Amino acid sequence: MNNNFVVSIPKELKSIKSKLFFGLTKRQLIGFSIAIALSLPVFFLLKNISLDAAMYGLFFTALPVIFATIYTKDGIPGETWVKLYLEYTYLNPQNRYFKVSKRNKKLAEERNVLNGKNKVRKAKPISNTSEAS
Repeated sequence: MNNNFVVSIPKELKSIKSKLFFGLTKRQLIGFSIAIALSLPVFFLLKNISLDAAMYGLFFTALPVIFATIYTKDGIPGETWVKLYLEYTYLNPQNRYFKVSKRNKKLAEERNVLNGKNKVRKAKPISNTSEAS
């Protein structure tokens, strides 16, 4: 008997996600149920006004939750990625200011970045009195 079975083994075992129900992961099931729970009341409230408004309300209510459920970038879930992006751009901007201390004063003098403390030569005014005499 020749028992040569070929089984492909993924290199990264963390990329394997267990499927629970209808081929969806636990995260997707929770996300879709939250989207349904939020958007169905909006749909039924707006259905009395117009069916088009109800559909738009359902869509725009469920869209952020579905985005956060499905979207992953570099293995990071959508809401975590948005949180990190907002922290990086708005809460912790990357403006680095050079502050002169005792430890780096010599380096600041070499690079001439002493924030107005460096001496500037004043230009001597030209006077006509020396030419007249």
